[in-house]
Amino acid sequence: MERILGRAVRERRGKTGMTQARLAELSGMTQAAISRLERGKCMPTFPLLERISRAFEATLLVTVEPGRGVTVTFADPGDGLRQGSETRIRNGLLPGQRNGGAVTARAS
Repeated sequence: MERILGRAVRERRGKTGMTQARLAELSGMTQAAISRLERGKCMPTFPLLERISRAFEATLLVTVEPGRGVTVTFADPGDGLRQGSETRIRNGLLPGQRNGGAVTARAS
């Protein structure tokens, strides 16, 4: 779960052109903490996820579906959730990953 959240934050930050330093400033974190989060080295709390969502001016959606895994989406206001950056994990692996293989995430 940490890796999927971290990947979603990194993808959203890239989409918006925001630096780690700017995200840290807007969310009340350090740049080092943002780096750890993006690398999946920590599990953010709900209040922290709310601050990150606010910094991105986006809604954060986390969906857990039996048999389909976890989906993390940052959705822009009013986009109908179709334009958001989405990252999905299935059976404990990111798309394209095979027991230690390369990690590839899908953005839609």
